[in-house]
Formats: sequence, structure tokens, C-alpha cells
Amino acid sequence: MGEGGLMQMKMKRILCALLLVGLLASLMAAHADQLERVWMEYEDYSGVRSEQAIEDAKTLEELEKILQRASRNRAELEGCTVNCTLFCMTKDGDIVDFACATDGCPYIQNRQNDATYTLGLDYQRFWEIFAEVKTGMGYDASSVFDW
Repeated sequence: MGEGGLMQMKMKRILCALLLVGLLASLMAAHADQLERVWMEYEDYSGVRSEQAIEDAKTLEELEKILQRASRNRAELEGCTVNCTLFCMTKDGDIVDFACATDGCPYIQNRQNDATYTLGLDYQRFWEIFAEVKTGMGYDASSVFDW
């Protein structure tokens, strides 16, 4: 590949990165009306699985506000067990996914850019929304949710 081809490839990568940042920005917009559907999938190392979808407008709006607040609170994910993925589909059909800690760490990580955020005071409510997943985790994982 020539120098011109390498430059085009680099430009495409930069453009893709900018598009992903724009998508996250639209998801974390100042008003909460971007989410169409959200679902979470859990699977632990022994094969225990649990899934849950959220589609009602009121809960989607609340969840979007939780994610907006989290996006303002950068954090580190080190030392946390991550067995959940949260998928957020916008009204445009774009999907942003987050890795979610399942061991009592209040962290989520955007899988597109690896930015990690803390759910902070919304941690308990986040897992109340995803109660079906939490219950399906089994004793080992869900025992850390003793509030």
C-alpha cells in the first residue's frame, strides 16, 4: 500500500473515531429522549446467563439520565469483575454498549472508547431497573448487592 493509501486509511480511522464520539455525545445529550430500547446480557464464568430488555418510555428516560450523570464522572475499572453488557439503541438505530461491573463496583465502561464512568448515587437504582438480571446472576454475584 502506498503512502496515499496509508493516509486515506488514517483519515478513515480518525473519521470513525469522531463518529463514535458524536454518537456517545448524542446518547448523553442534554435532554433524555434518545433511547429507543435498552437490554442487558449477563454471563458468568460458570455459564450462568440472564437477560433483560427495557422498552417503556419512562424507564428509558430515567436510565438515560443515569447514563448522562455517569458520563460526567470518570473512574477506573481496575480490579472489578465485568460479566454484563448493557446495549443502548438510539432512535436512529445506533447501538452503544457498556461493560458493567457485577461485583459491587459501581462502574460501567463504554466499549467503543474504553472510557469508564461511575454510577455513583445512581448505582442502586441502576440495578433496581435491571432486577431480572440481578436476580438471574445467582448467589455469588448477587450477594454483593446487599444494600
